[in-house]
Amino acid sequence: MNTTDWLLFLIVVLQSGIVFWLWRRIDMMESERRVEASTFDHLQRQISALQRTVQELPSAPRADTIVATPPIRPQPRQQPLATTEGASPYNQAIELFKRGFSTADVAERCGISRSEAELILSLYRNSPTA
Repeated sequence: MNTTDWLLFLIVVLQSGIVFWLWRRIDMMESERRVEASTFDHLQRQISALQRTVQELPSAPRADTIVATPPIRPQPRQQPLATTEGASPYNQAIELFKRGFSTADVAERCGISRSEAELILSLYRNSPTA
């Protein structure tokens, strides 16, 4: 075999490899398309079922039939529990923190908000006398 024959053989082998690769690629793309079509059909069925469910729901009440509810009023602040006569709720909070009470417990017992109790705890922890 001369050089030309080898070159032609090599070209035929390369072309065969390229054709095989293209055939595999087309096969993979067709497989992906089938999966996507199946998924699409499944989603279409779900959408149809949801639309039927929505149509079966009772209609929303009209604006003229809605009954007004009274506004929600905030609860009055709980009065602090007097542990020491004349002590402010903030001093009481510090004492309770010293005894190991949680922020929620201190807020409830002293009649202050949880945010206030957290602020007092933070200030107490960062003070040099703590």
